[in-house]
Amino acid sequence: MKKVIPMLFAAALLVTACEKTPDTGKLDDDYLVYTNYDDDTNFDKMTTFYVPDSVLIIDNSSNKPKYLYGTPASDIIIANYIKGMESAGYVRTLDKDDADLGLQISYIEDTYKFRYYNNYPWWYGYPWYWQFSYWGDWGGWYWPYNITYSYTTGSILGELVDLTPTRGTSQHLKVVWTSYISGLLNSDGTLNTTEVQQAIGQAFSQSPYLK
Repeated sequence: MKKVIPMLFAAALLVTACEKTPDTGKLDDDYLVYTNYDDDTNFDKMTTFYVPDSVLIIDNSSNKPKYLYGTPASDIIIANYIKGMESAGYVRTLDKDDADLGLQISYIEDTYKFRYYNNYPWWYGYPWYWQFSYWGDWGGWYWPYNITYSYTTGSILGELVDLTPTRGTSQHLKVVWTSYISGLLNSDGTLNTTEVQQAIGQAFSQSPYLK
């Protein structure tokens, strides 16, 4: 299995010698769109996906998970990820038990570092992340590569998880696609919804392996 270690710092992406070289054509003047995937996953064999109706908020102001639900921002974010998946040929299901792929979306309100190393995910300064148990009887998270991200305020993180393997507490839930989008805030700190739509569309455009 090929391993990559992407590192995102603010609006720059630093690449070590063993990583894929980023395509600078994917970096917009106003925002950054970065994607990565598991090249051992056969996306052609997957047909359905499920997406929660909420966006997880990543910040340091609460001791319990918070979500964006039914807001103009969350509706636009979710709708455009759904549009991207459906345009790629996947069929949305309203029952996650029928889904081949799970799509989880997060919004970063503060800058955080995230590291996945030796089968353990770690958010620096923030205890909350999507619970793998939300997707069923799984024993933990698994990325097919070690990763370290620095997520900036106002960023959007979209991830696809593979729900097709046999589940069990000894099995880890694999993240097979990641999209990271930054630089989406207006000068007043609100999300630029036009750029949100453009950037999510770009994430799918630069991911042709999603059938």
